[in-house]
Amino acid sequence: MTALATSPSMMVERLAHAYQPNSSALSITRILFAMHLLLFPTDYSWVAQVPARFFNPPPGPFALLENPPAAGLVATLEVVRAVLSVALLIGVGTLPVSVALSAVLIVGAGLTHSFGKVDHFILYELFPVFMGFAGWGARFSFDAHAKSAGRTSGYAILLWAITVGYALFSAAVPKMLTGWLDPARQATRGYLSLDVADPVKQGILSDWMFSIKAPAFWKLVDYATVFAEGWLLFVVVAPLFFRVGVLILLGFHAGVMLTLGIDFASYLFVYSVFFFAPPRDLLRWHGVQSSQARLARTPSLRRSE
Repeated sequence: MTALATSPSMMVERLAHAYQPNSSALSITRILFAMHLLLFPTDYSWVAQVPARFFNPPPGPFALLENPPAAGLVATLEVVRAVLSVALLIGVGTLPVSVALSAVLIVGAGLTHSFGKVDHFILYELFPVFMGFAGWGARFSFDAHAKSAGRTSGYAILLWAITVGYALFSAAVPKMLTGWLDPARQATRGYLSLDVADPVKQGILSDWMFSIKAPAFWKLVDYATVFAEGWLLFVVVAPLFFRVGVLILLGFHAGVMLTLGIDFASYLFVYSVFFFAPPRDLLRWHGVQSSQARLARTPSLRRSE
């Protein structure tokens, strides 16, 4: 039997191994993420200050709320977030703290989105729970003294890759259904036009980009945007191509920030973990190992130096 002729479970095992993160790099990411939450916390306090008539939660659990939460509850949410961030920073009970922190961030985001605010940062809020299971408390933490110290999970990173791919695919589908692929439309330029007309949110290159009149250029940008967001889900099974796709997305986000003024800097956390595999795995184009014996020696849940 060849290396490619393998069971689905073995293929998943090998994919998980290809996404296996280095424990030190992953743990440093935990520390940096906690510091980011402490130094640059999202403000929730304004939620309790806006008149109740503007409170209009989207469909979902927050729609069960009839009025905005009281100021005391919002302040409590911010205090809990800070306490959990400190616990994450030093690595105490990292897994339950990560799960709780994601829950707090999701609640905070849900409340701020209940006034018509919409953004694309849900992956940032989901990040802690996935990384908790990935083992970002494996080093540089009080938890590192536990039996599982130094161990990381490639399965969790594989699931994170699927989640990121799906989230971006869900952004590409509406574009495909609303004319972004129509050769007669310039959708990206249309969004840029709105920003130029109302410069409250504008990138430093907005005016220069808007001066470009070539229809072919703008149509290419439309196609490239849909492709960059849409294909990632389908190349999760090819880690090298997935990582190339992530690099393309980083360039895409940088372009959006420079032209539309939308800051995606926090997504550096979201994407960074895909590059923590050993160098020999970073360049692997698929999850298949050339030697089953080697796989047996390095399971997907292992000590990663």
